[in-house]
Amino acid sequence: MMDRIMNSLSYSRTEWSGSDDGKNTNNTDPTTDTAAANTNTNTTSTLNKKSLRVLFLSSDTGGGHRASATSLAQQFEVLFPGSTYELCDIVQLDGPPPYNMLVKSYKHLSAHPHQWKLVYSVSNTRAYEMLADVHMKSAMERAVRKRIMEKGPDVVVSVHPLMTNVPVLACSNITKETGKHLPIFTVCTDLGSAHSMWFANGVEKLFVASEAIKGLAMQRGKVPEEKIVMSGLPIRYDFSVQATNMEERHS
Repeated sequence: MMDRIMNSLSYSRTEWSGSDDGKNTNNTDPTTDTAAANTNTNTTSTLNKKSLRVLFLSSDTGGGHRASATSLAQQFEVLFPGSTYELCDIVQLDGPPPYNMLVKSYKHLSAHPHQWKLVYSVSNTRAYEMLADVHMKSAMERAVRKRIMEKGPDVVVSVHPLMTNVPVLACSNITKETGKHLPIFTVCTDLGSAHSMWFANGVEKLFVASEAIKGLAMQRGKVPEEKIVMSGLPIRYDFSVQATNMEERHS
């Protein structure tokens, strides 16, 4: 599964301009977490080994988003030795109300399932999706674009449904302003069903874990089939190594 994600992430690798130094930049944002890569370069990969600065867009609304980002980050470190990554919650940092209260609201709603169901149902309608898209883009795109440019990533990966539409526009504008292609990918961390805001059409690739999510992406997000990659859900690198070792022992 992780190989599918990484192979697809690297399909336009020659268009990227990776970082040469592999160093982390100092970050004082309380909602971000930077980790430096420190991995063995003896990896079985034919990909370009140039290090990357990877920016993951996520939020602490359930453990799955951060866990997926961490799993992918570990794989970046293996395949692109010297790479660095950063997790950033652009909605909490740059979003307008009520989105910038997402983490606090999630904690409340998770303790009140009936309220959560109501909020999810209303926000997952086509009318709300269109309203939220216009509102968020007009209110926060410039701030998000500035933040992304300050962090200087080579690639952006969203693992949260509220961090797709605005970052897609921001990355497109950055590409136009700088003349350097800044790719953005989405990894959907839901399995059986997913919120419609996952499916921003402007991403390079959208990684999904099931046929059900693929169908939603094509129907609700109008994402072309050629942009959708069936990859399963990200797992920790240690788990994949253990699975490979077990497979080799039983082969």
